[in-house]
Amino acid sequence: MPLTRSIKYAHRKLWAYLVLVPFVFLLASCSDGRKKCYPISGKILVDGKPAADCFIYLYPANPADGEGKDRTIPLAVADENGAFALSTYGTGDGAPAGDYIVTFTWRERSGLLKNQYEGKDRLNGKYATVEKSPVRLTVEKKPTELPPFELTTK
Repeated sequence: MPLTRSIKYAHRKLWAYLVLVPFVFLLASCSDGRKKCYPISGKILVDGKPAADCFIYLYPANPADGEGKDRTIPLAVADENGAFALSTYGTGDGAPAGDYIVTFTWRERSGLLKNQYEGKDRLNGKYATVEKSPVRLTVEKKPTELPPFELTTK
């Protein structure tokens, strides 16, 4: 009798694995509704010099493209060399294809750990909003290394 029970248990366990494992893989492979992103990198220069800690944001040029539950704003922060890699859903994953208005803000680091960005925008608000920024970008369906963004404080 104990042998029969263990055989039945083994069959149930095997059946559960045969049904559940493919189901888990099916769920994992389902689309999460995110737009496909393409790696975008570049450099930010201000008055010809690298703009460390300058923030860059991409806003859809067509406001209807930014509506709905998947409203995302690709962004990045320039490193000490002014280099950046845009992120939308995860670090450095890029941006969805489309037309964008590009904004920039460049504030001093502050706080005890220098992990906050406060104070006056060193770009004087010239590129801070979609209404003010003259910078436009089209993200194509391919990885792209952009030419440097050459901004001015004047």
